[in-house]
Amino acid sequence: MPAERNAPVTLVIGSDSLIGRALSEQLRREGERFVGTTRRREAVIGNLHHLDLSEDLEAWRPPQAVSVAVICAGVTKIENCQRDPSSSARVNVEAISTLARKLTEEGAFVIYLSTNQVFDGSKPKFSPSDATLPQTEYGRQKVEVERRLLALNDATSIVRLTKVIGPGGMPLLKSWREALRQGEAIHPFKDMVMAPVPLALVVAVLRRLVEKRLPGIMQVSGEEDITYAQVAYHIAERIGASAELVRPINAREAEISSEAAPLHTTLDTTRLQNDLGLEPPDVWATIDSTLDL
Repeated sequence: MPAERNAPVTLVIGSDSLIGRALSEQLRREGERFVGTTRRREAVIGNLHHLDLSEDLEAWRPPQAVSVAVICAGVTKIENCQRDPSSSARVNVEAISTLARKLTEEGAFVIYLSTNQVFDGSKPKFSPSDATLPQTEYGRQKVEVERRLLALNDATSIVRLTKVIGPGGMPLLKSWREALRQGEAIHPFKDMVMAPVPLALVVAVLRRLVEKRLPGIMQVSGEEDITYAQVAYHIAERIGASAELVRPINAREAEISSEAAPLHTTLDTTRLQNDLGLEPPDVWATIDSTLDL
């Protein structure tokens, strides 16, 4: 049923990102009123508005009255933040903090996407109350935004995510699947882990937070860490390829820093289960479903 004209409006900042697009599509299917933003001027159409986080945002105002805003935009590649910390911080810290401040001043509740990279990965299943200790520039920027947003009293929700995999899977895993089908060798990391969660779960979390407006920190994580090599062997087995085609290497051989390859990435999801009634699926089920295995 279409939403009433006076129904609250949800603003999706970065609605052409992986998570922003999926959330926007879900809102559209449910007939909810929402507006989105994109930094690509050629993509502006209908309820999609232009917003470039690299520009001066002091004069920015939301396109219309907003009840909830979900911030899905930013510089998300770890290597890009490491290579240019100044420029990436202007987007990831200053611009996003400015947006959140302006939105909360106008009465909106802000939901911000964060990461397991706020921790050092020295143990599994960090709690929301554990002290942060980021090892990467990306993680440090996320910690600073978290600090600023949590200072806005009960007007914000922080959603920390581990590896999110959308329909069709990560491009890397898709390339492995196709290479194995062609009888080609692949070289996954045996010392890099992930705790994958499906994109559909992330969207479900955001939808419930939009409805409930629960402040504080919500963590979304797979229940266990699995190595990229384990994933490669799993894919080979599922498609009937030879395990000999999987030839694991160390991340160091690919010049991946130890900071970008923590020992653990899992997060404690007690609040996810208790407050939202959601549980992450088995990590292998996530791999299978997203790669159609």
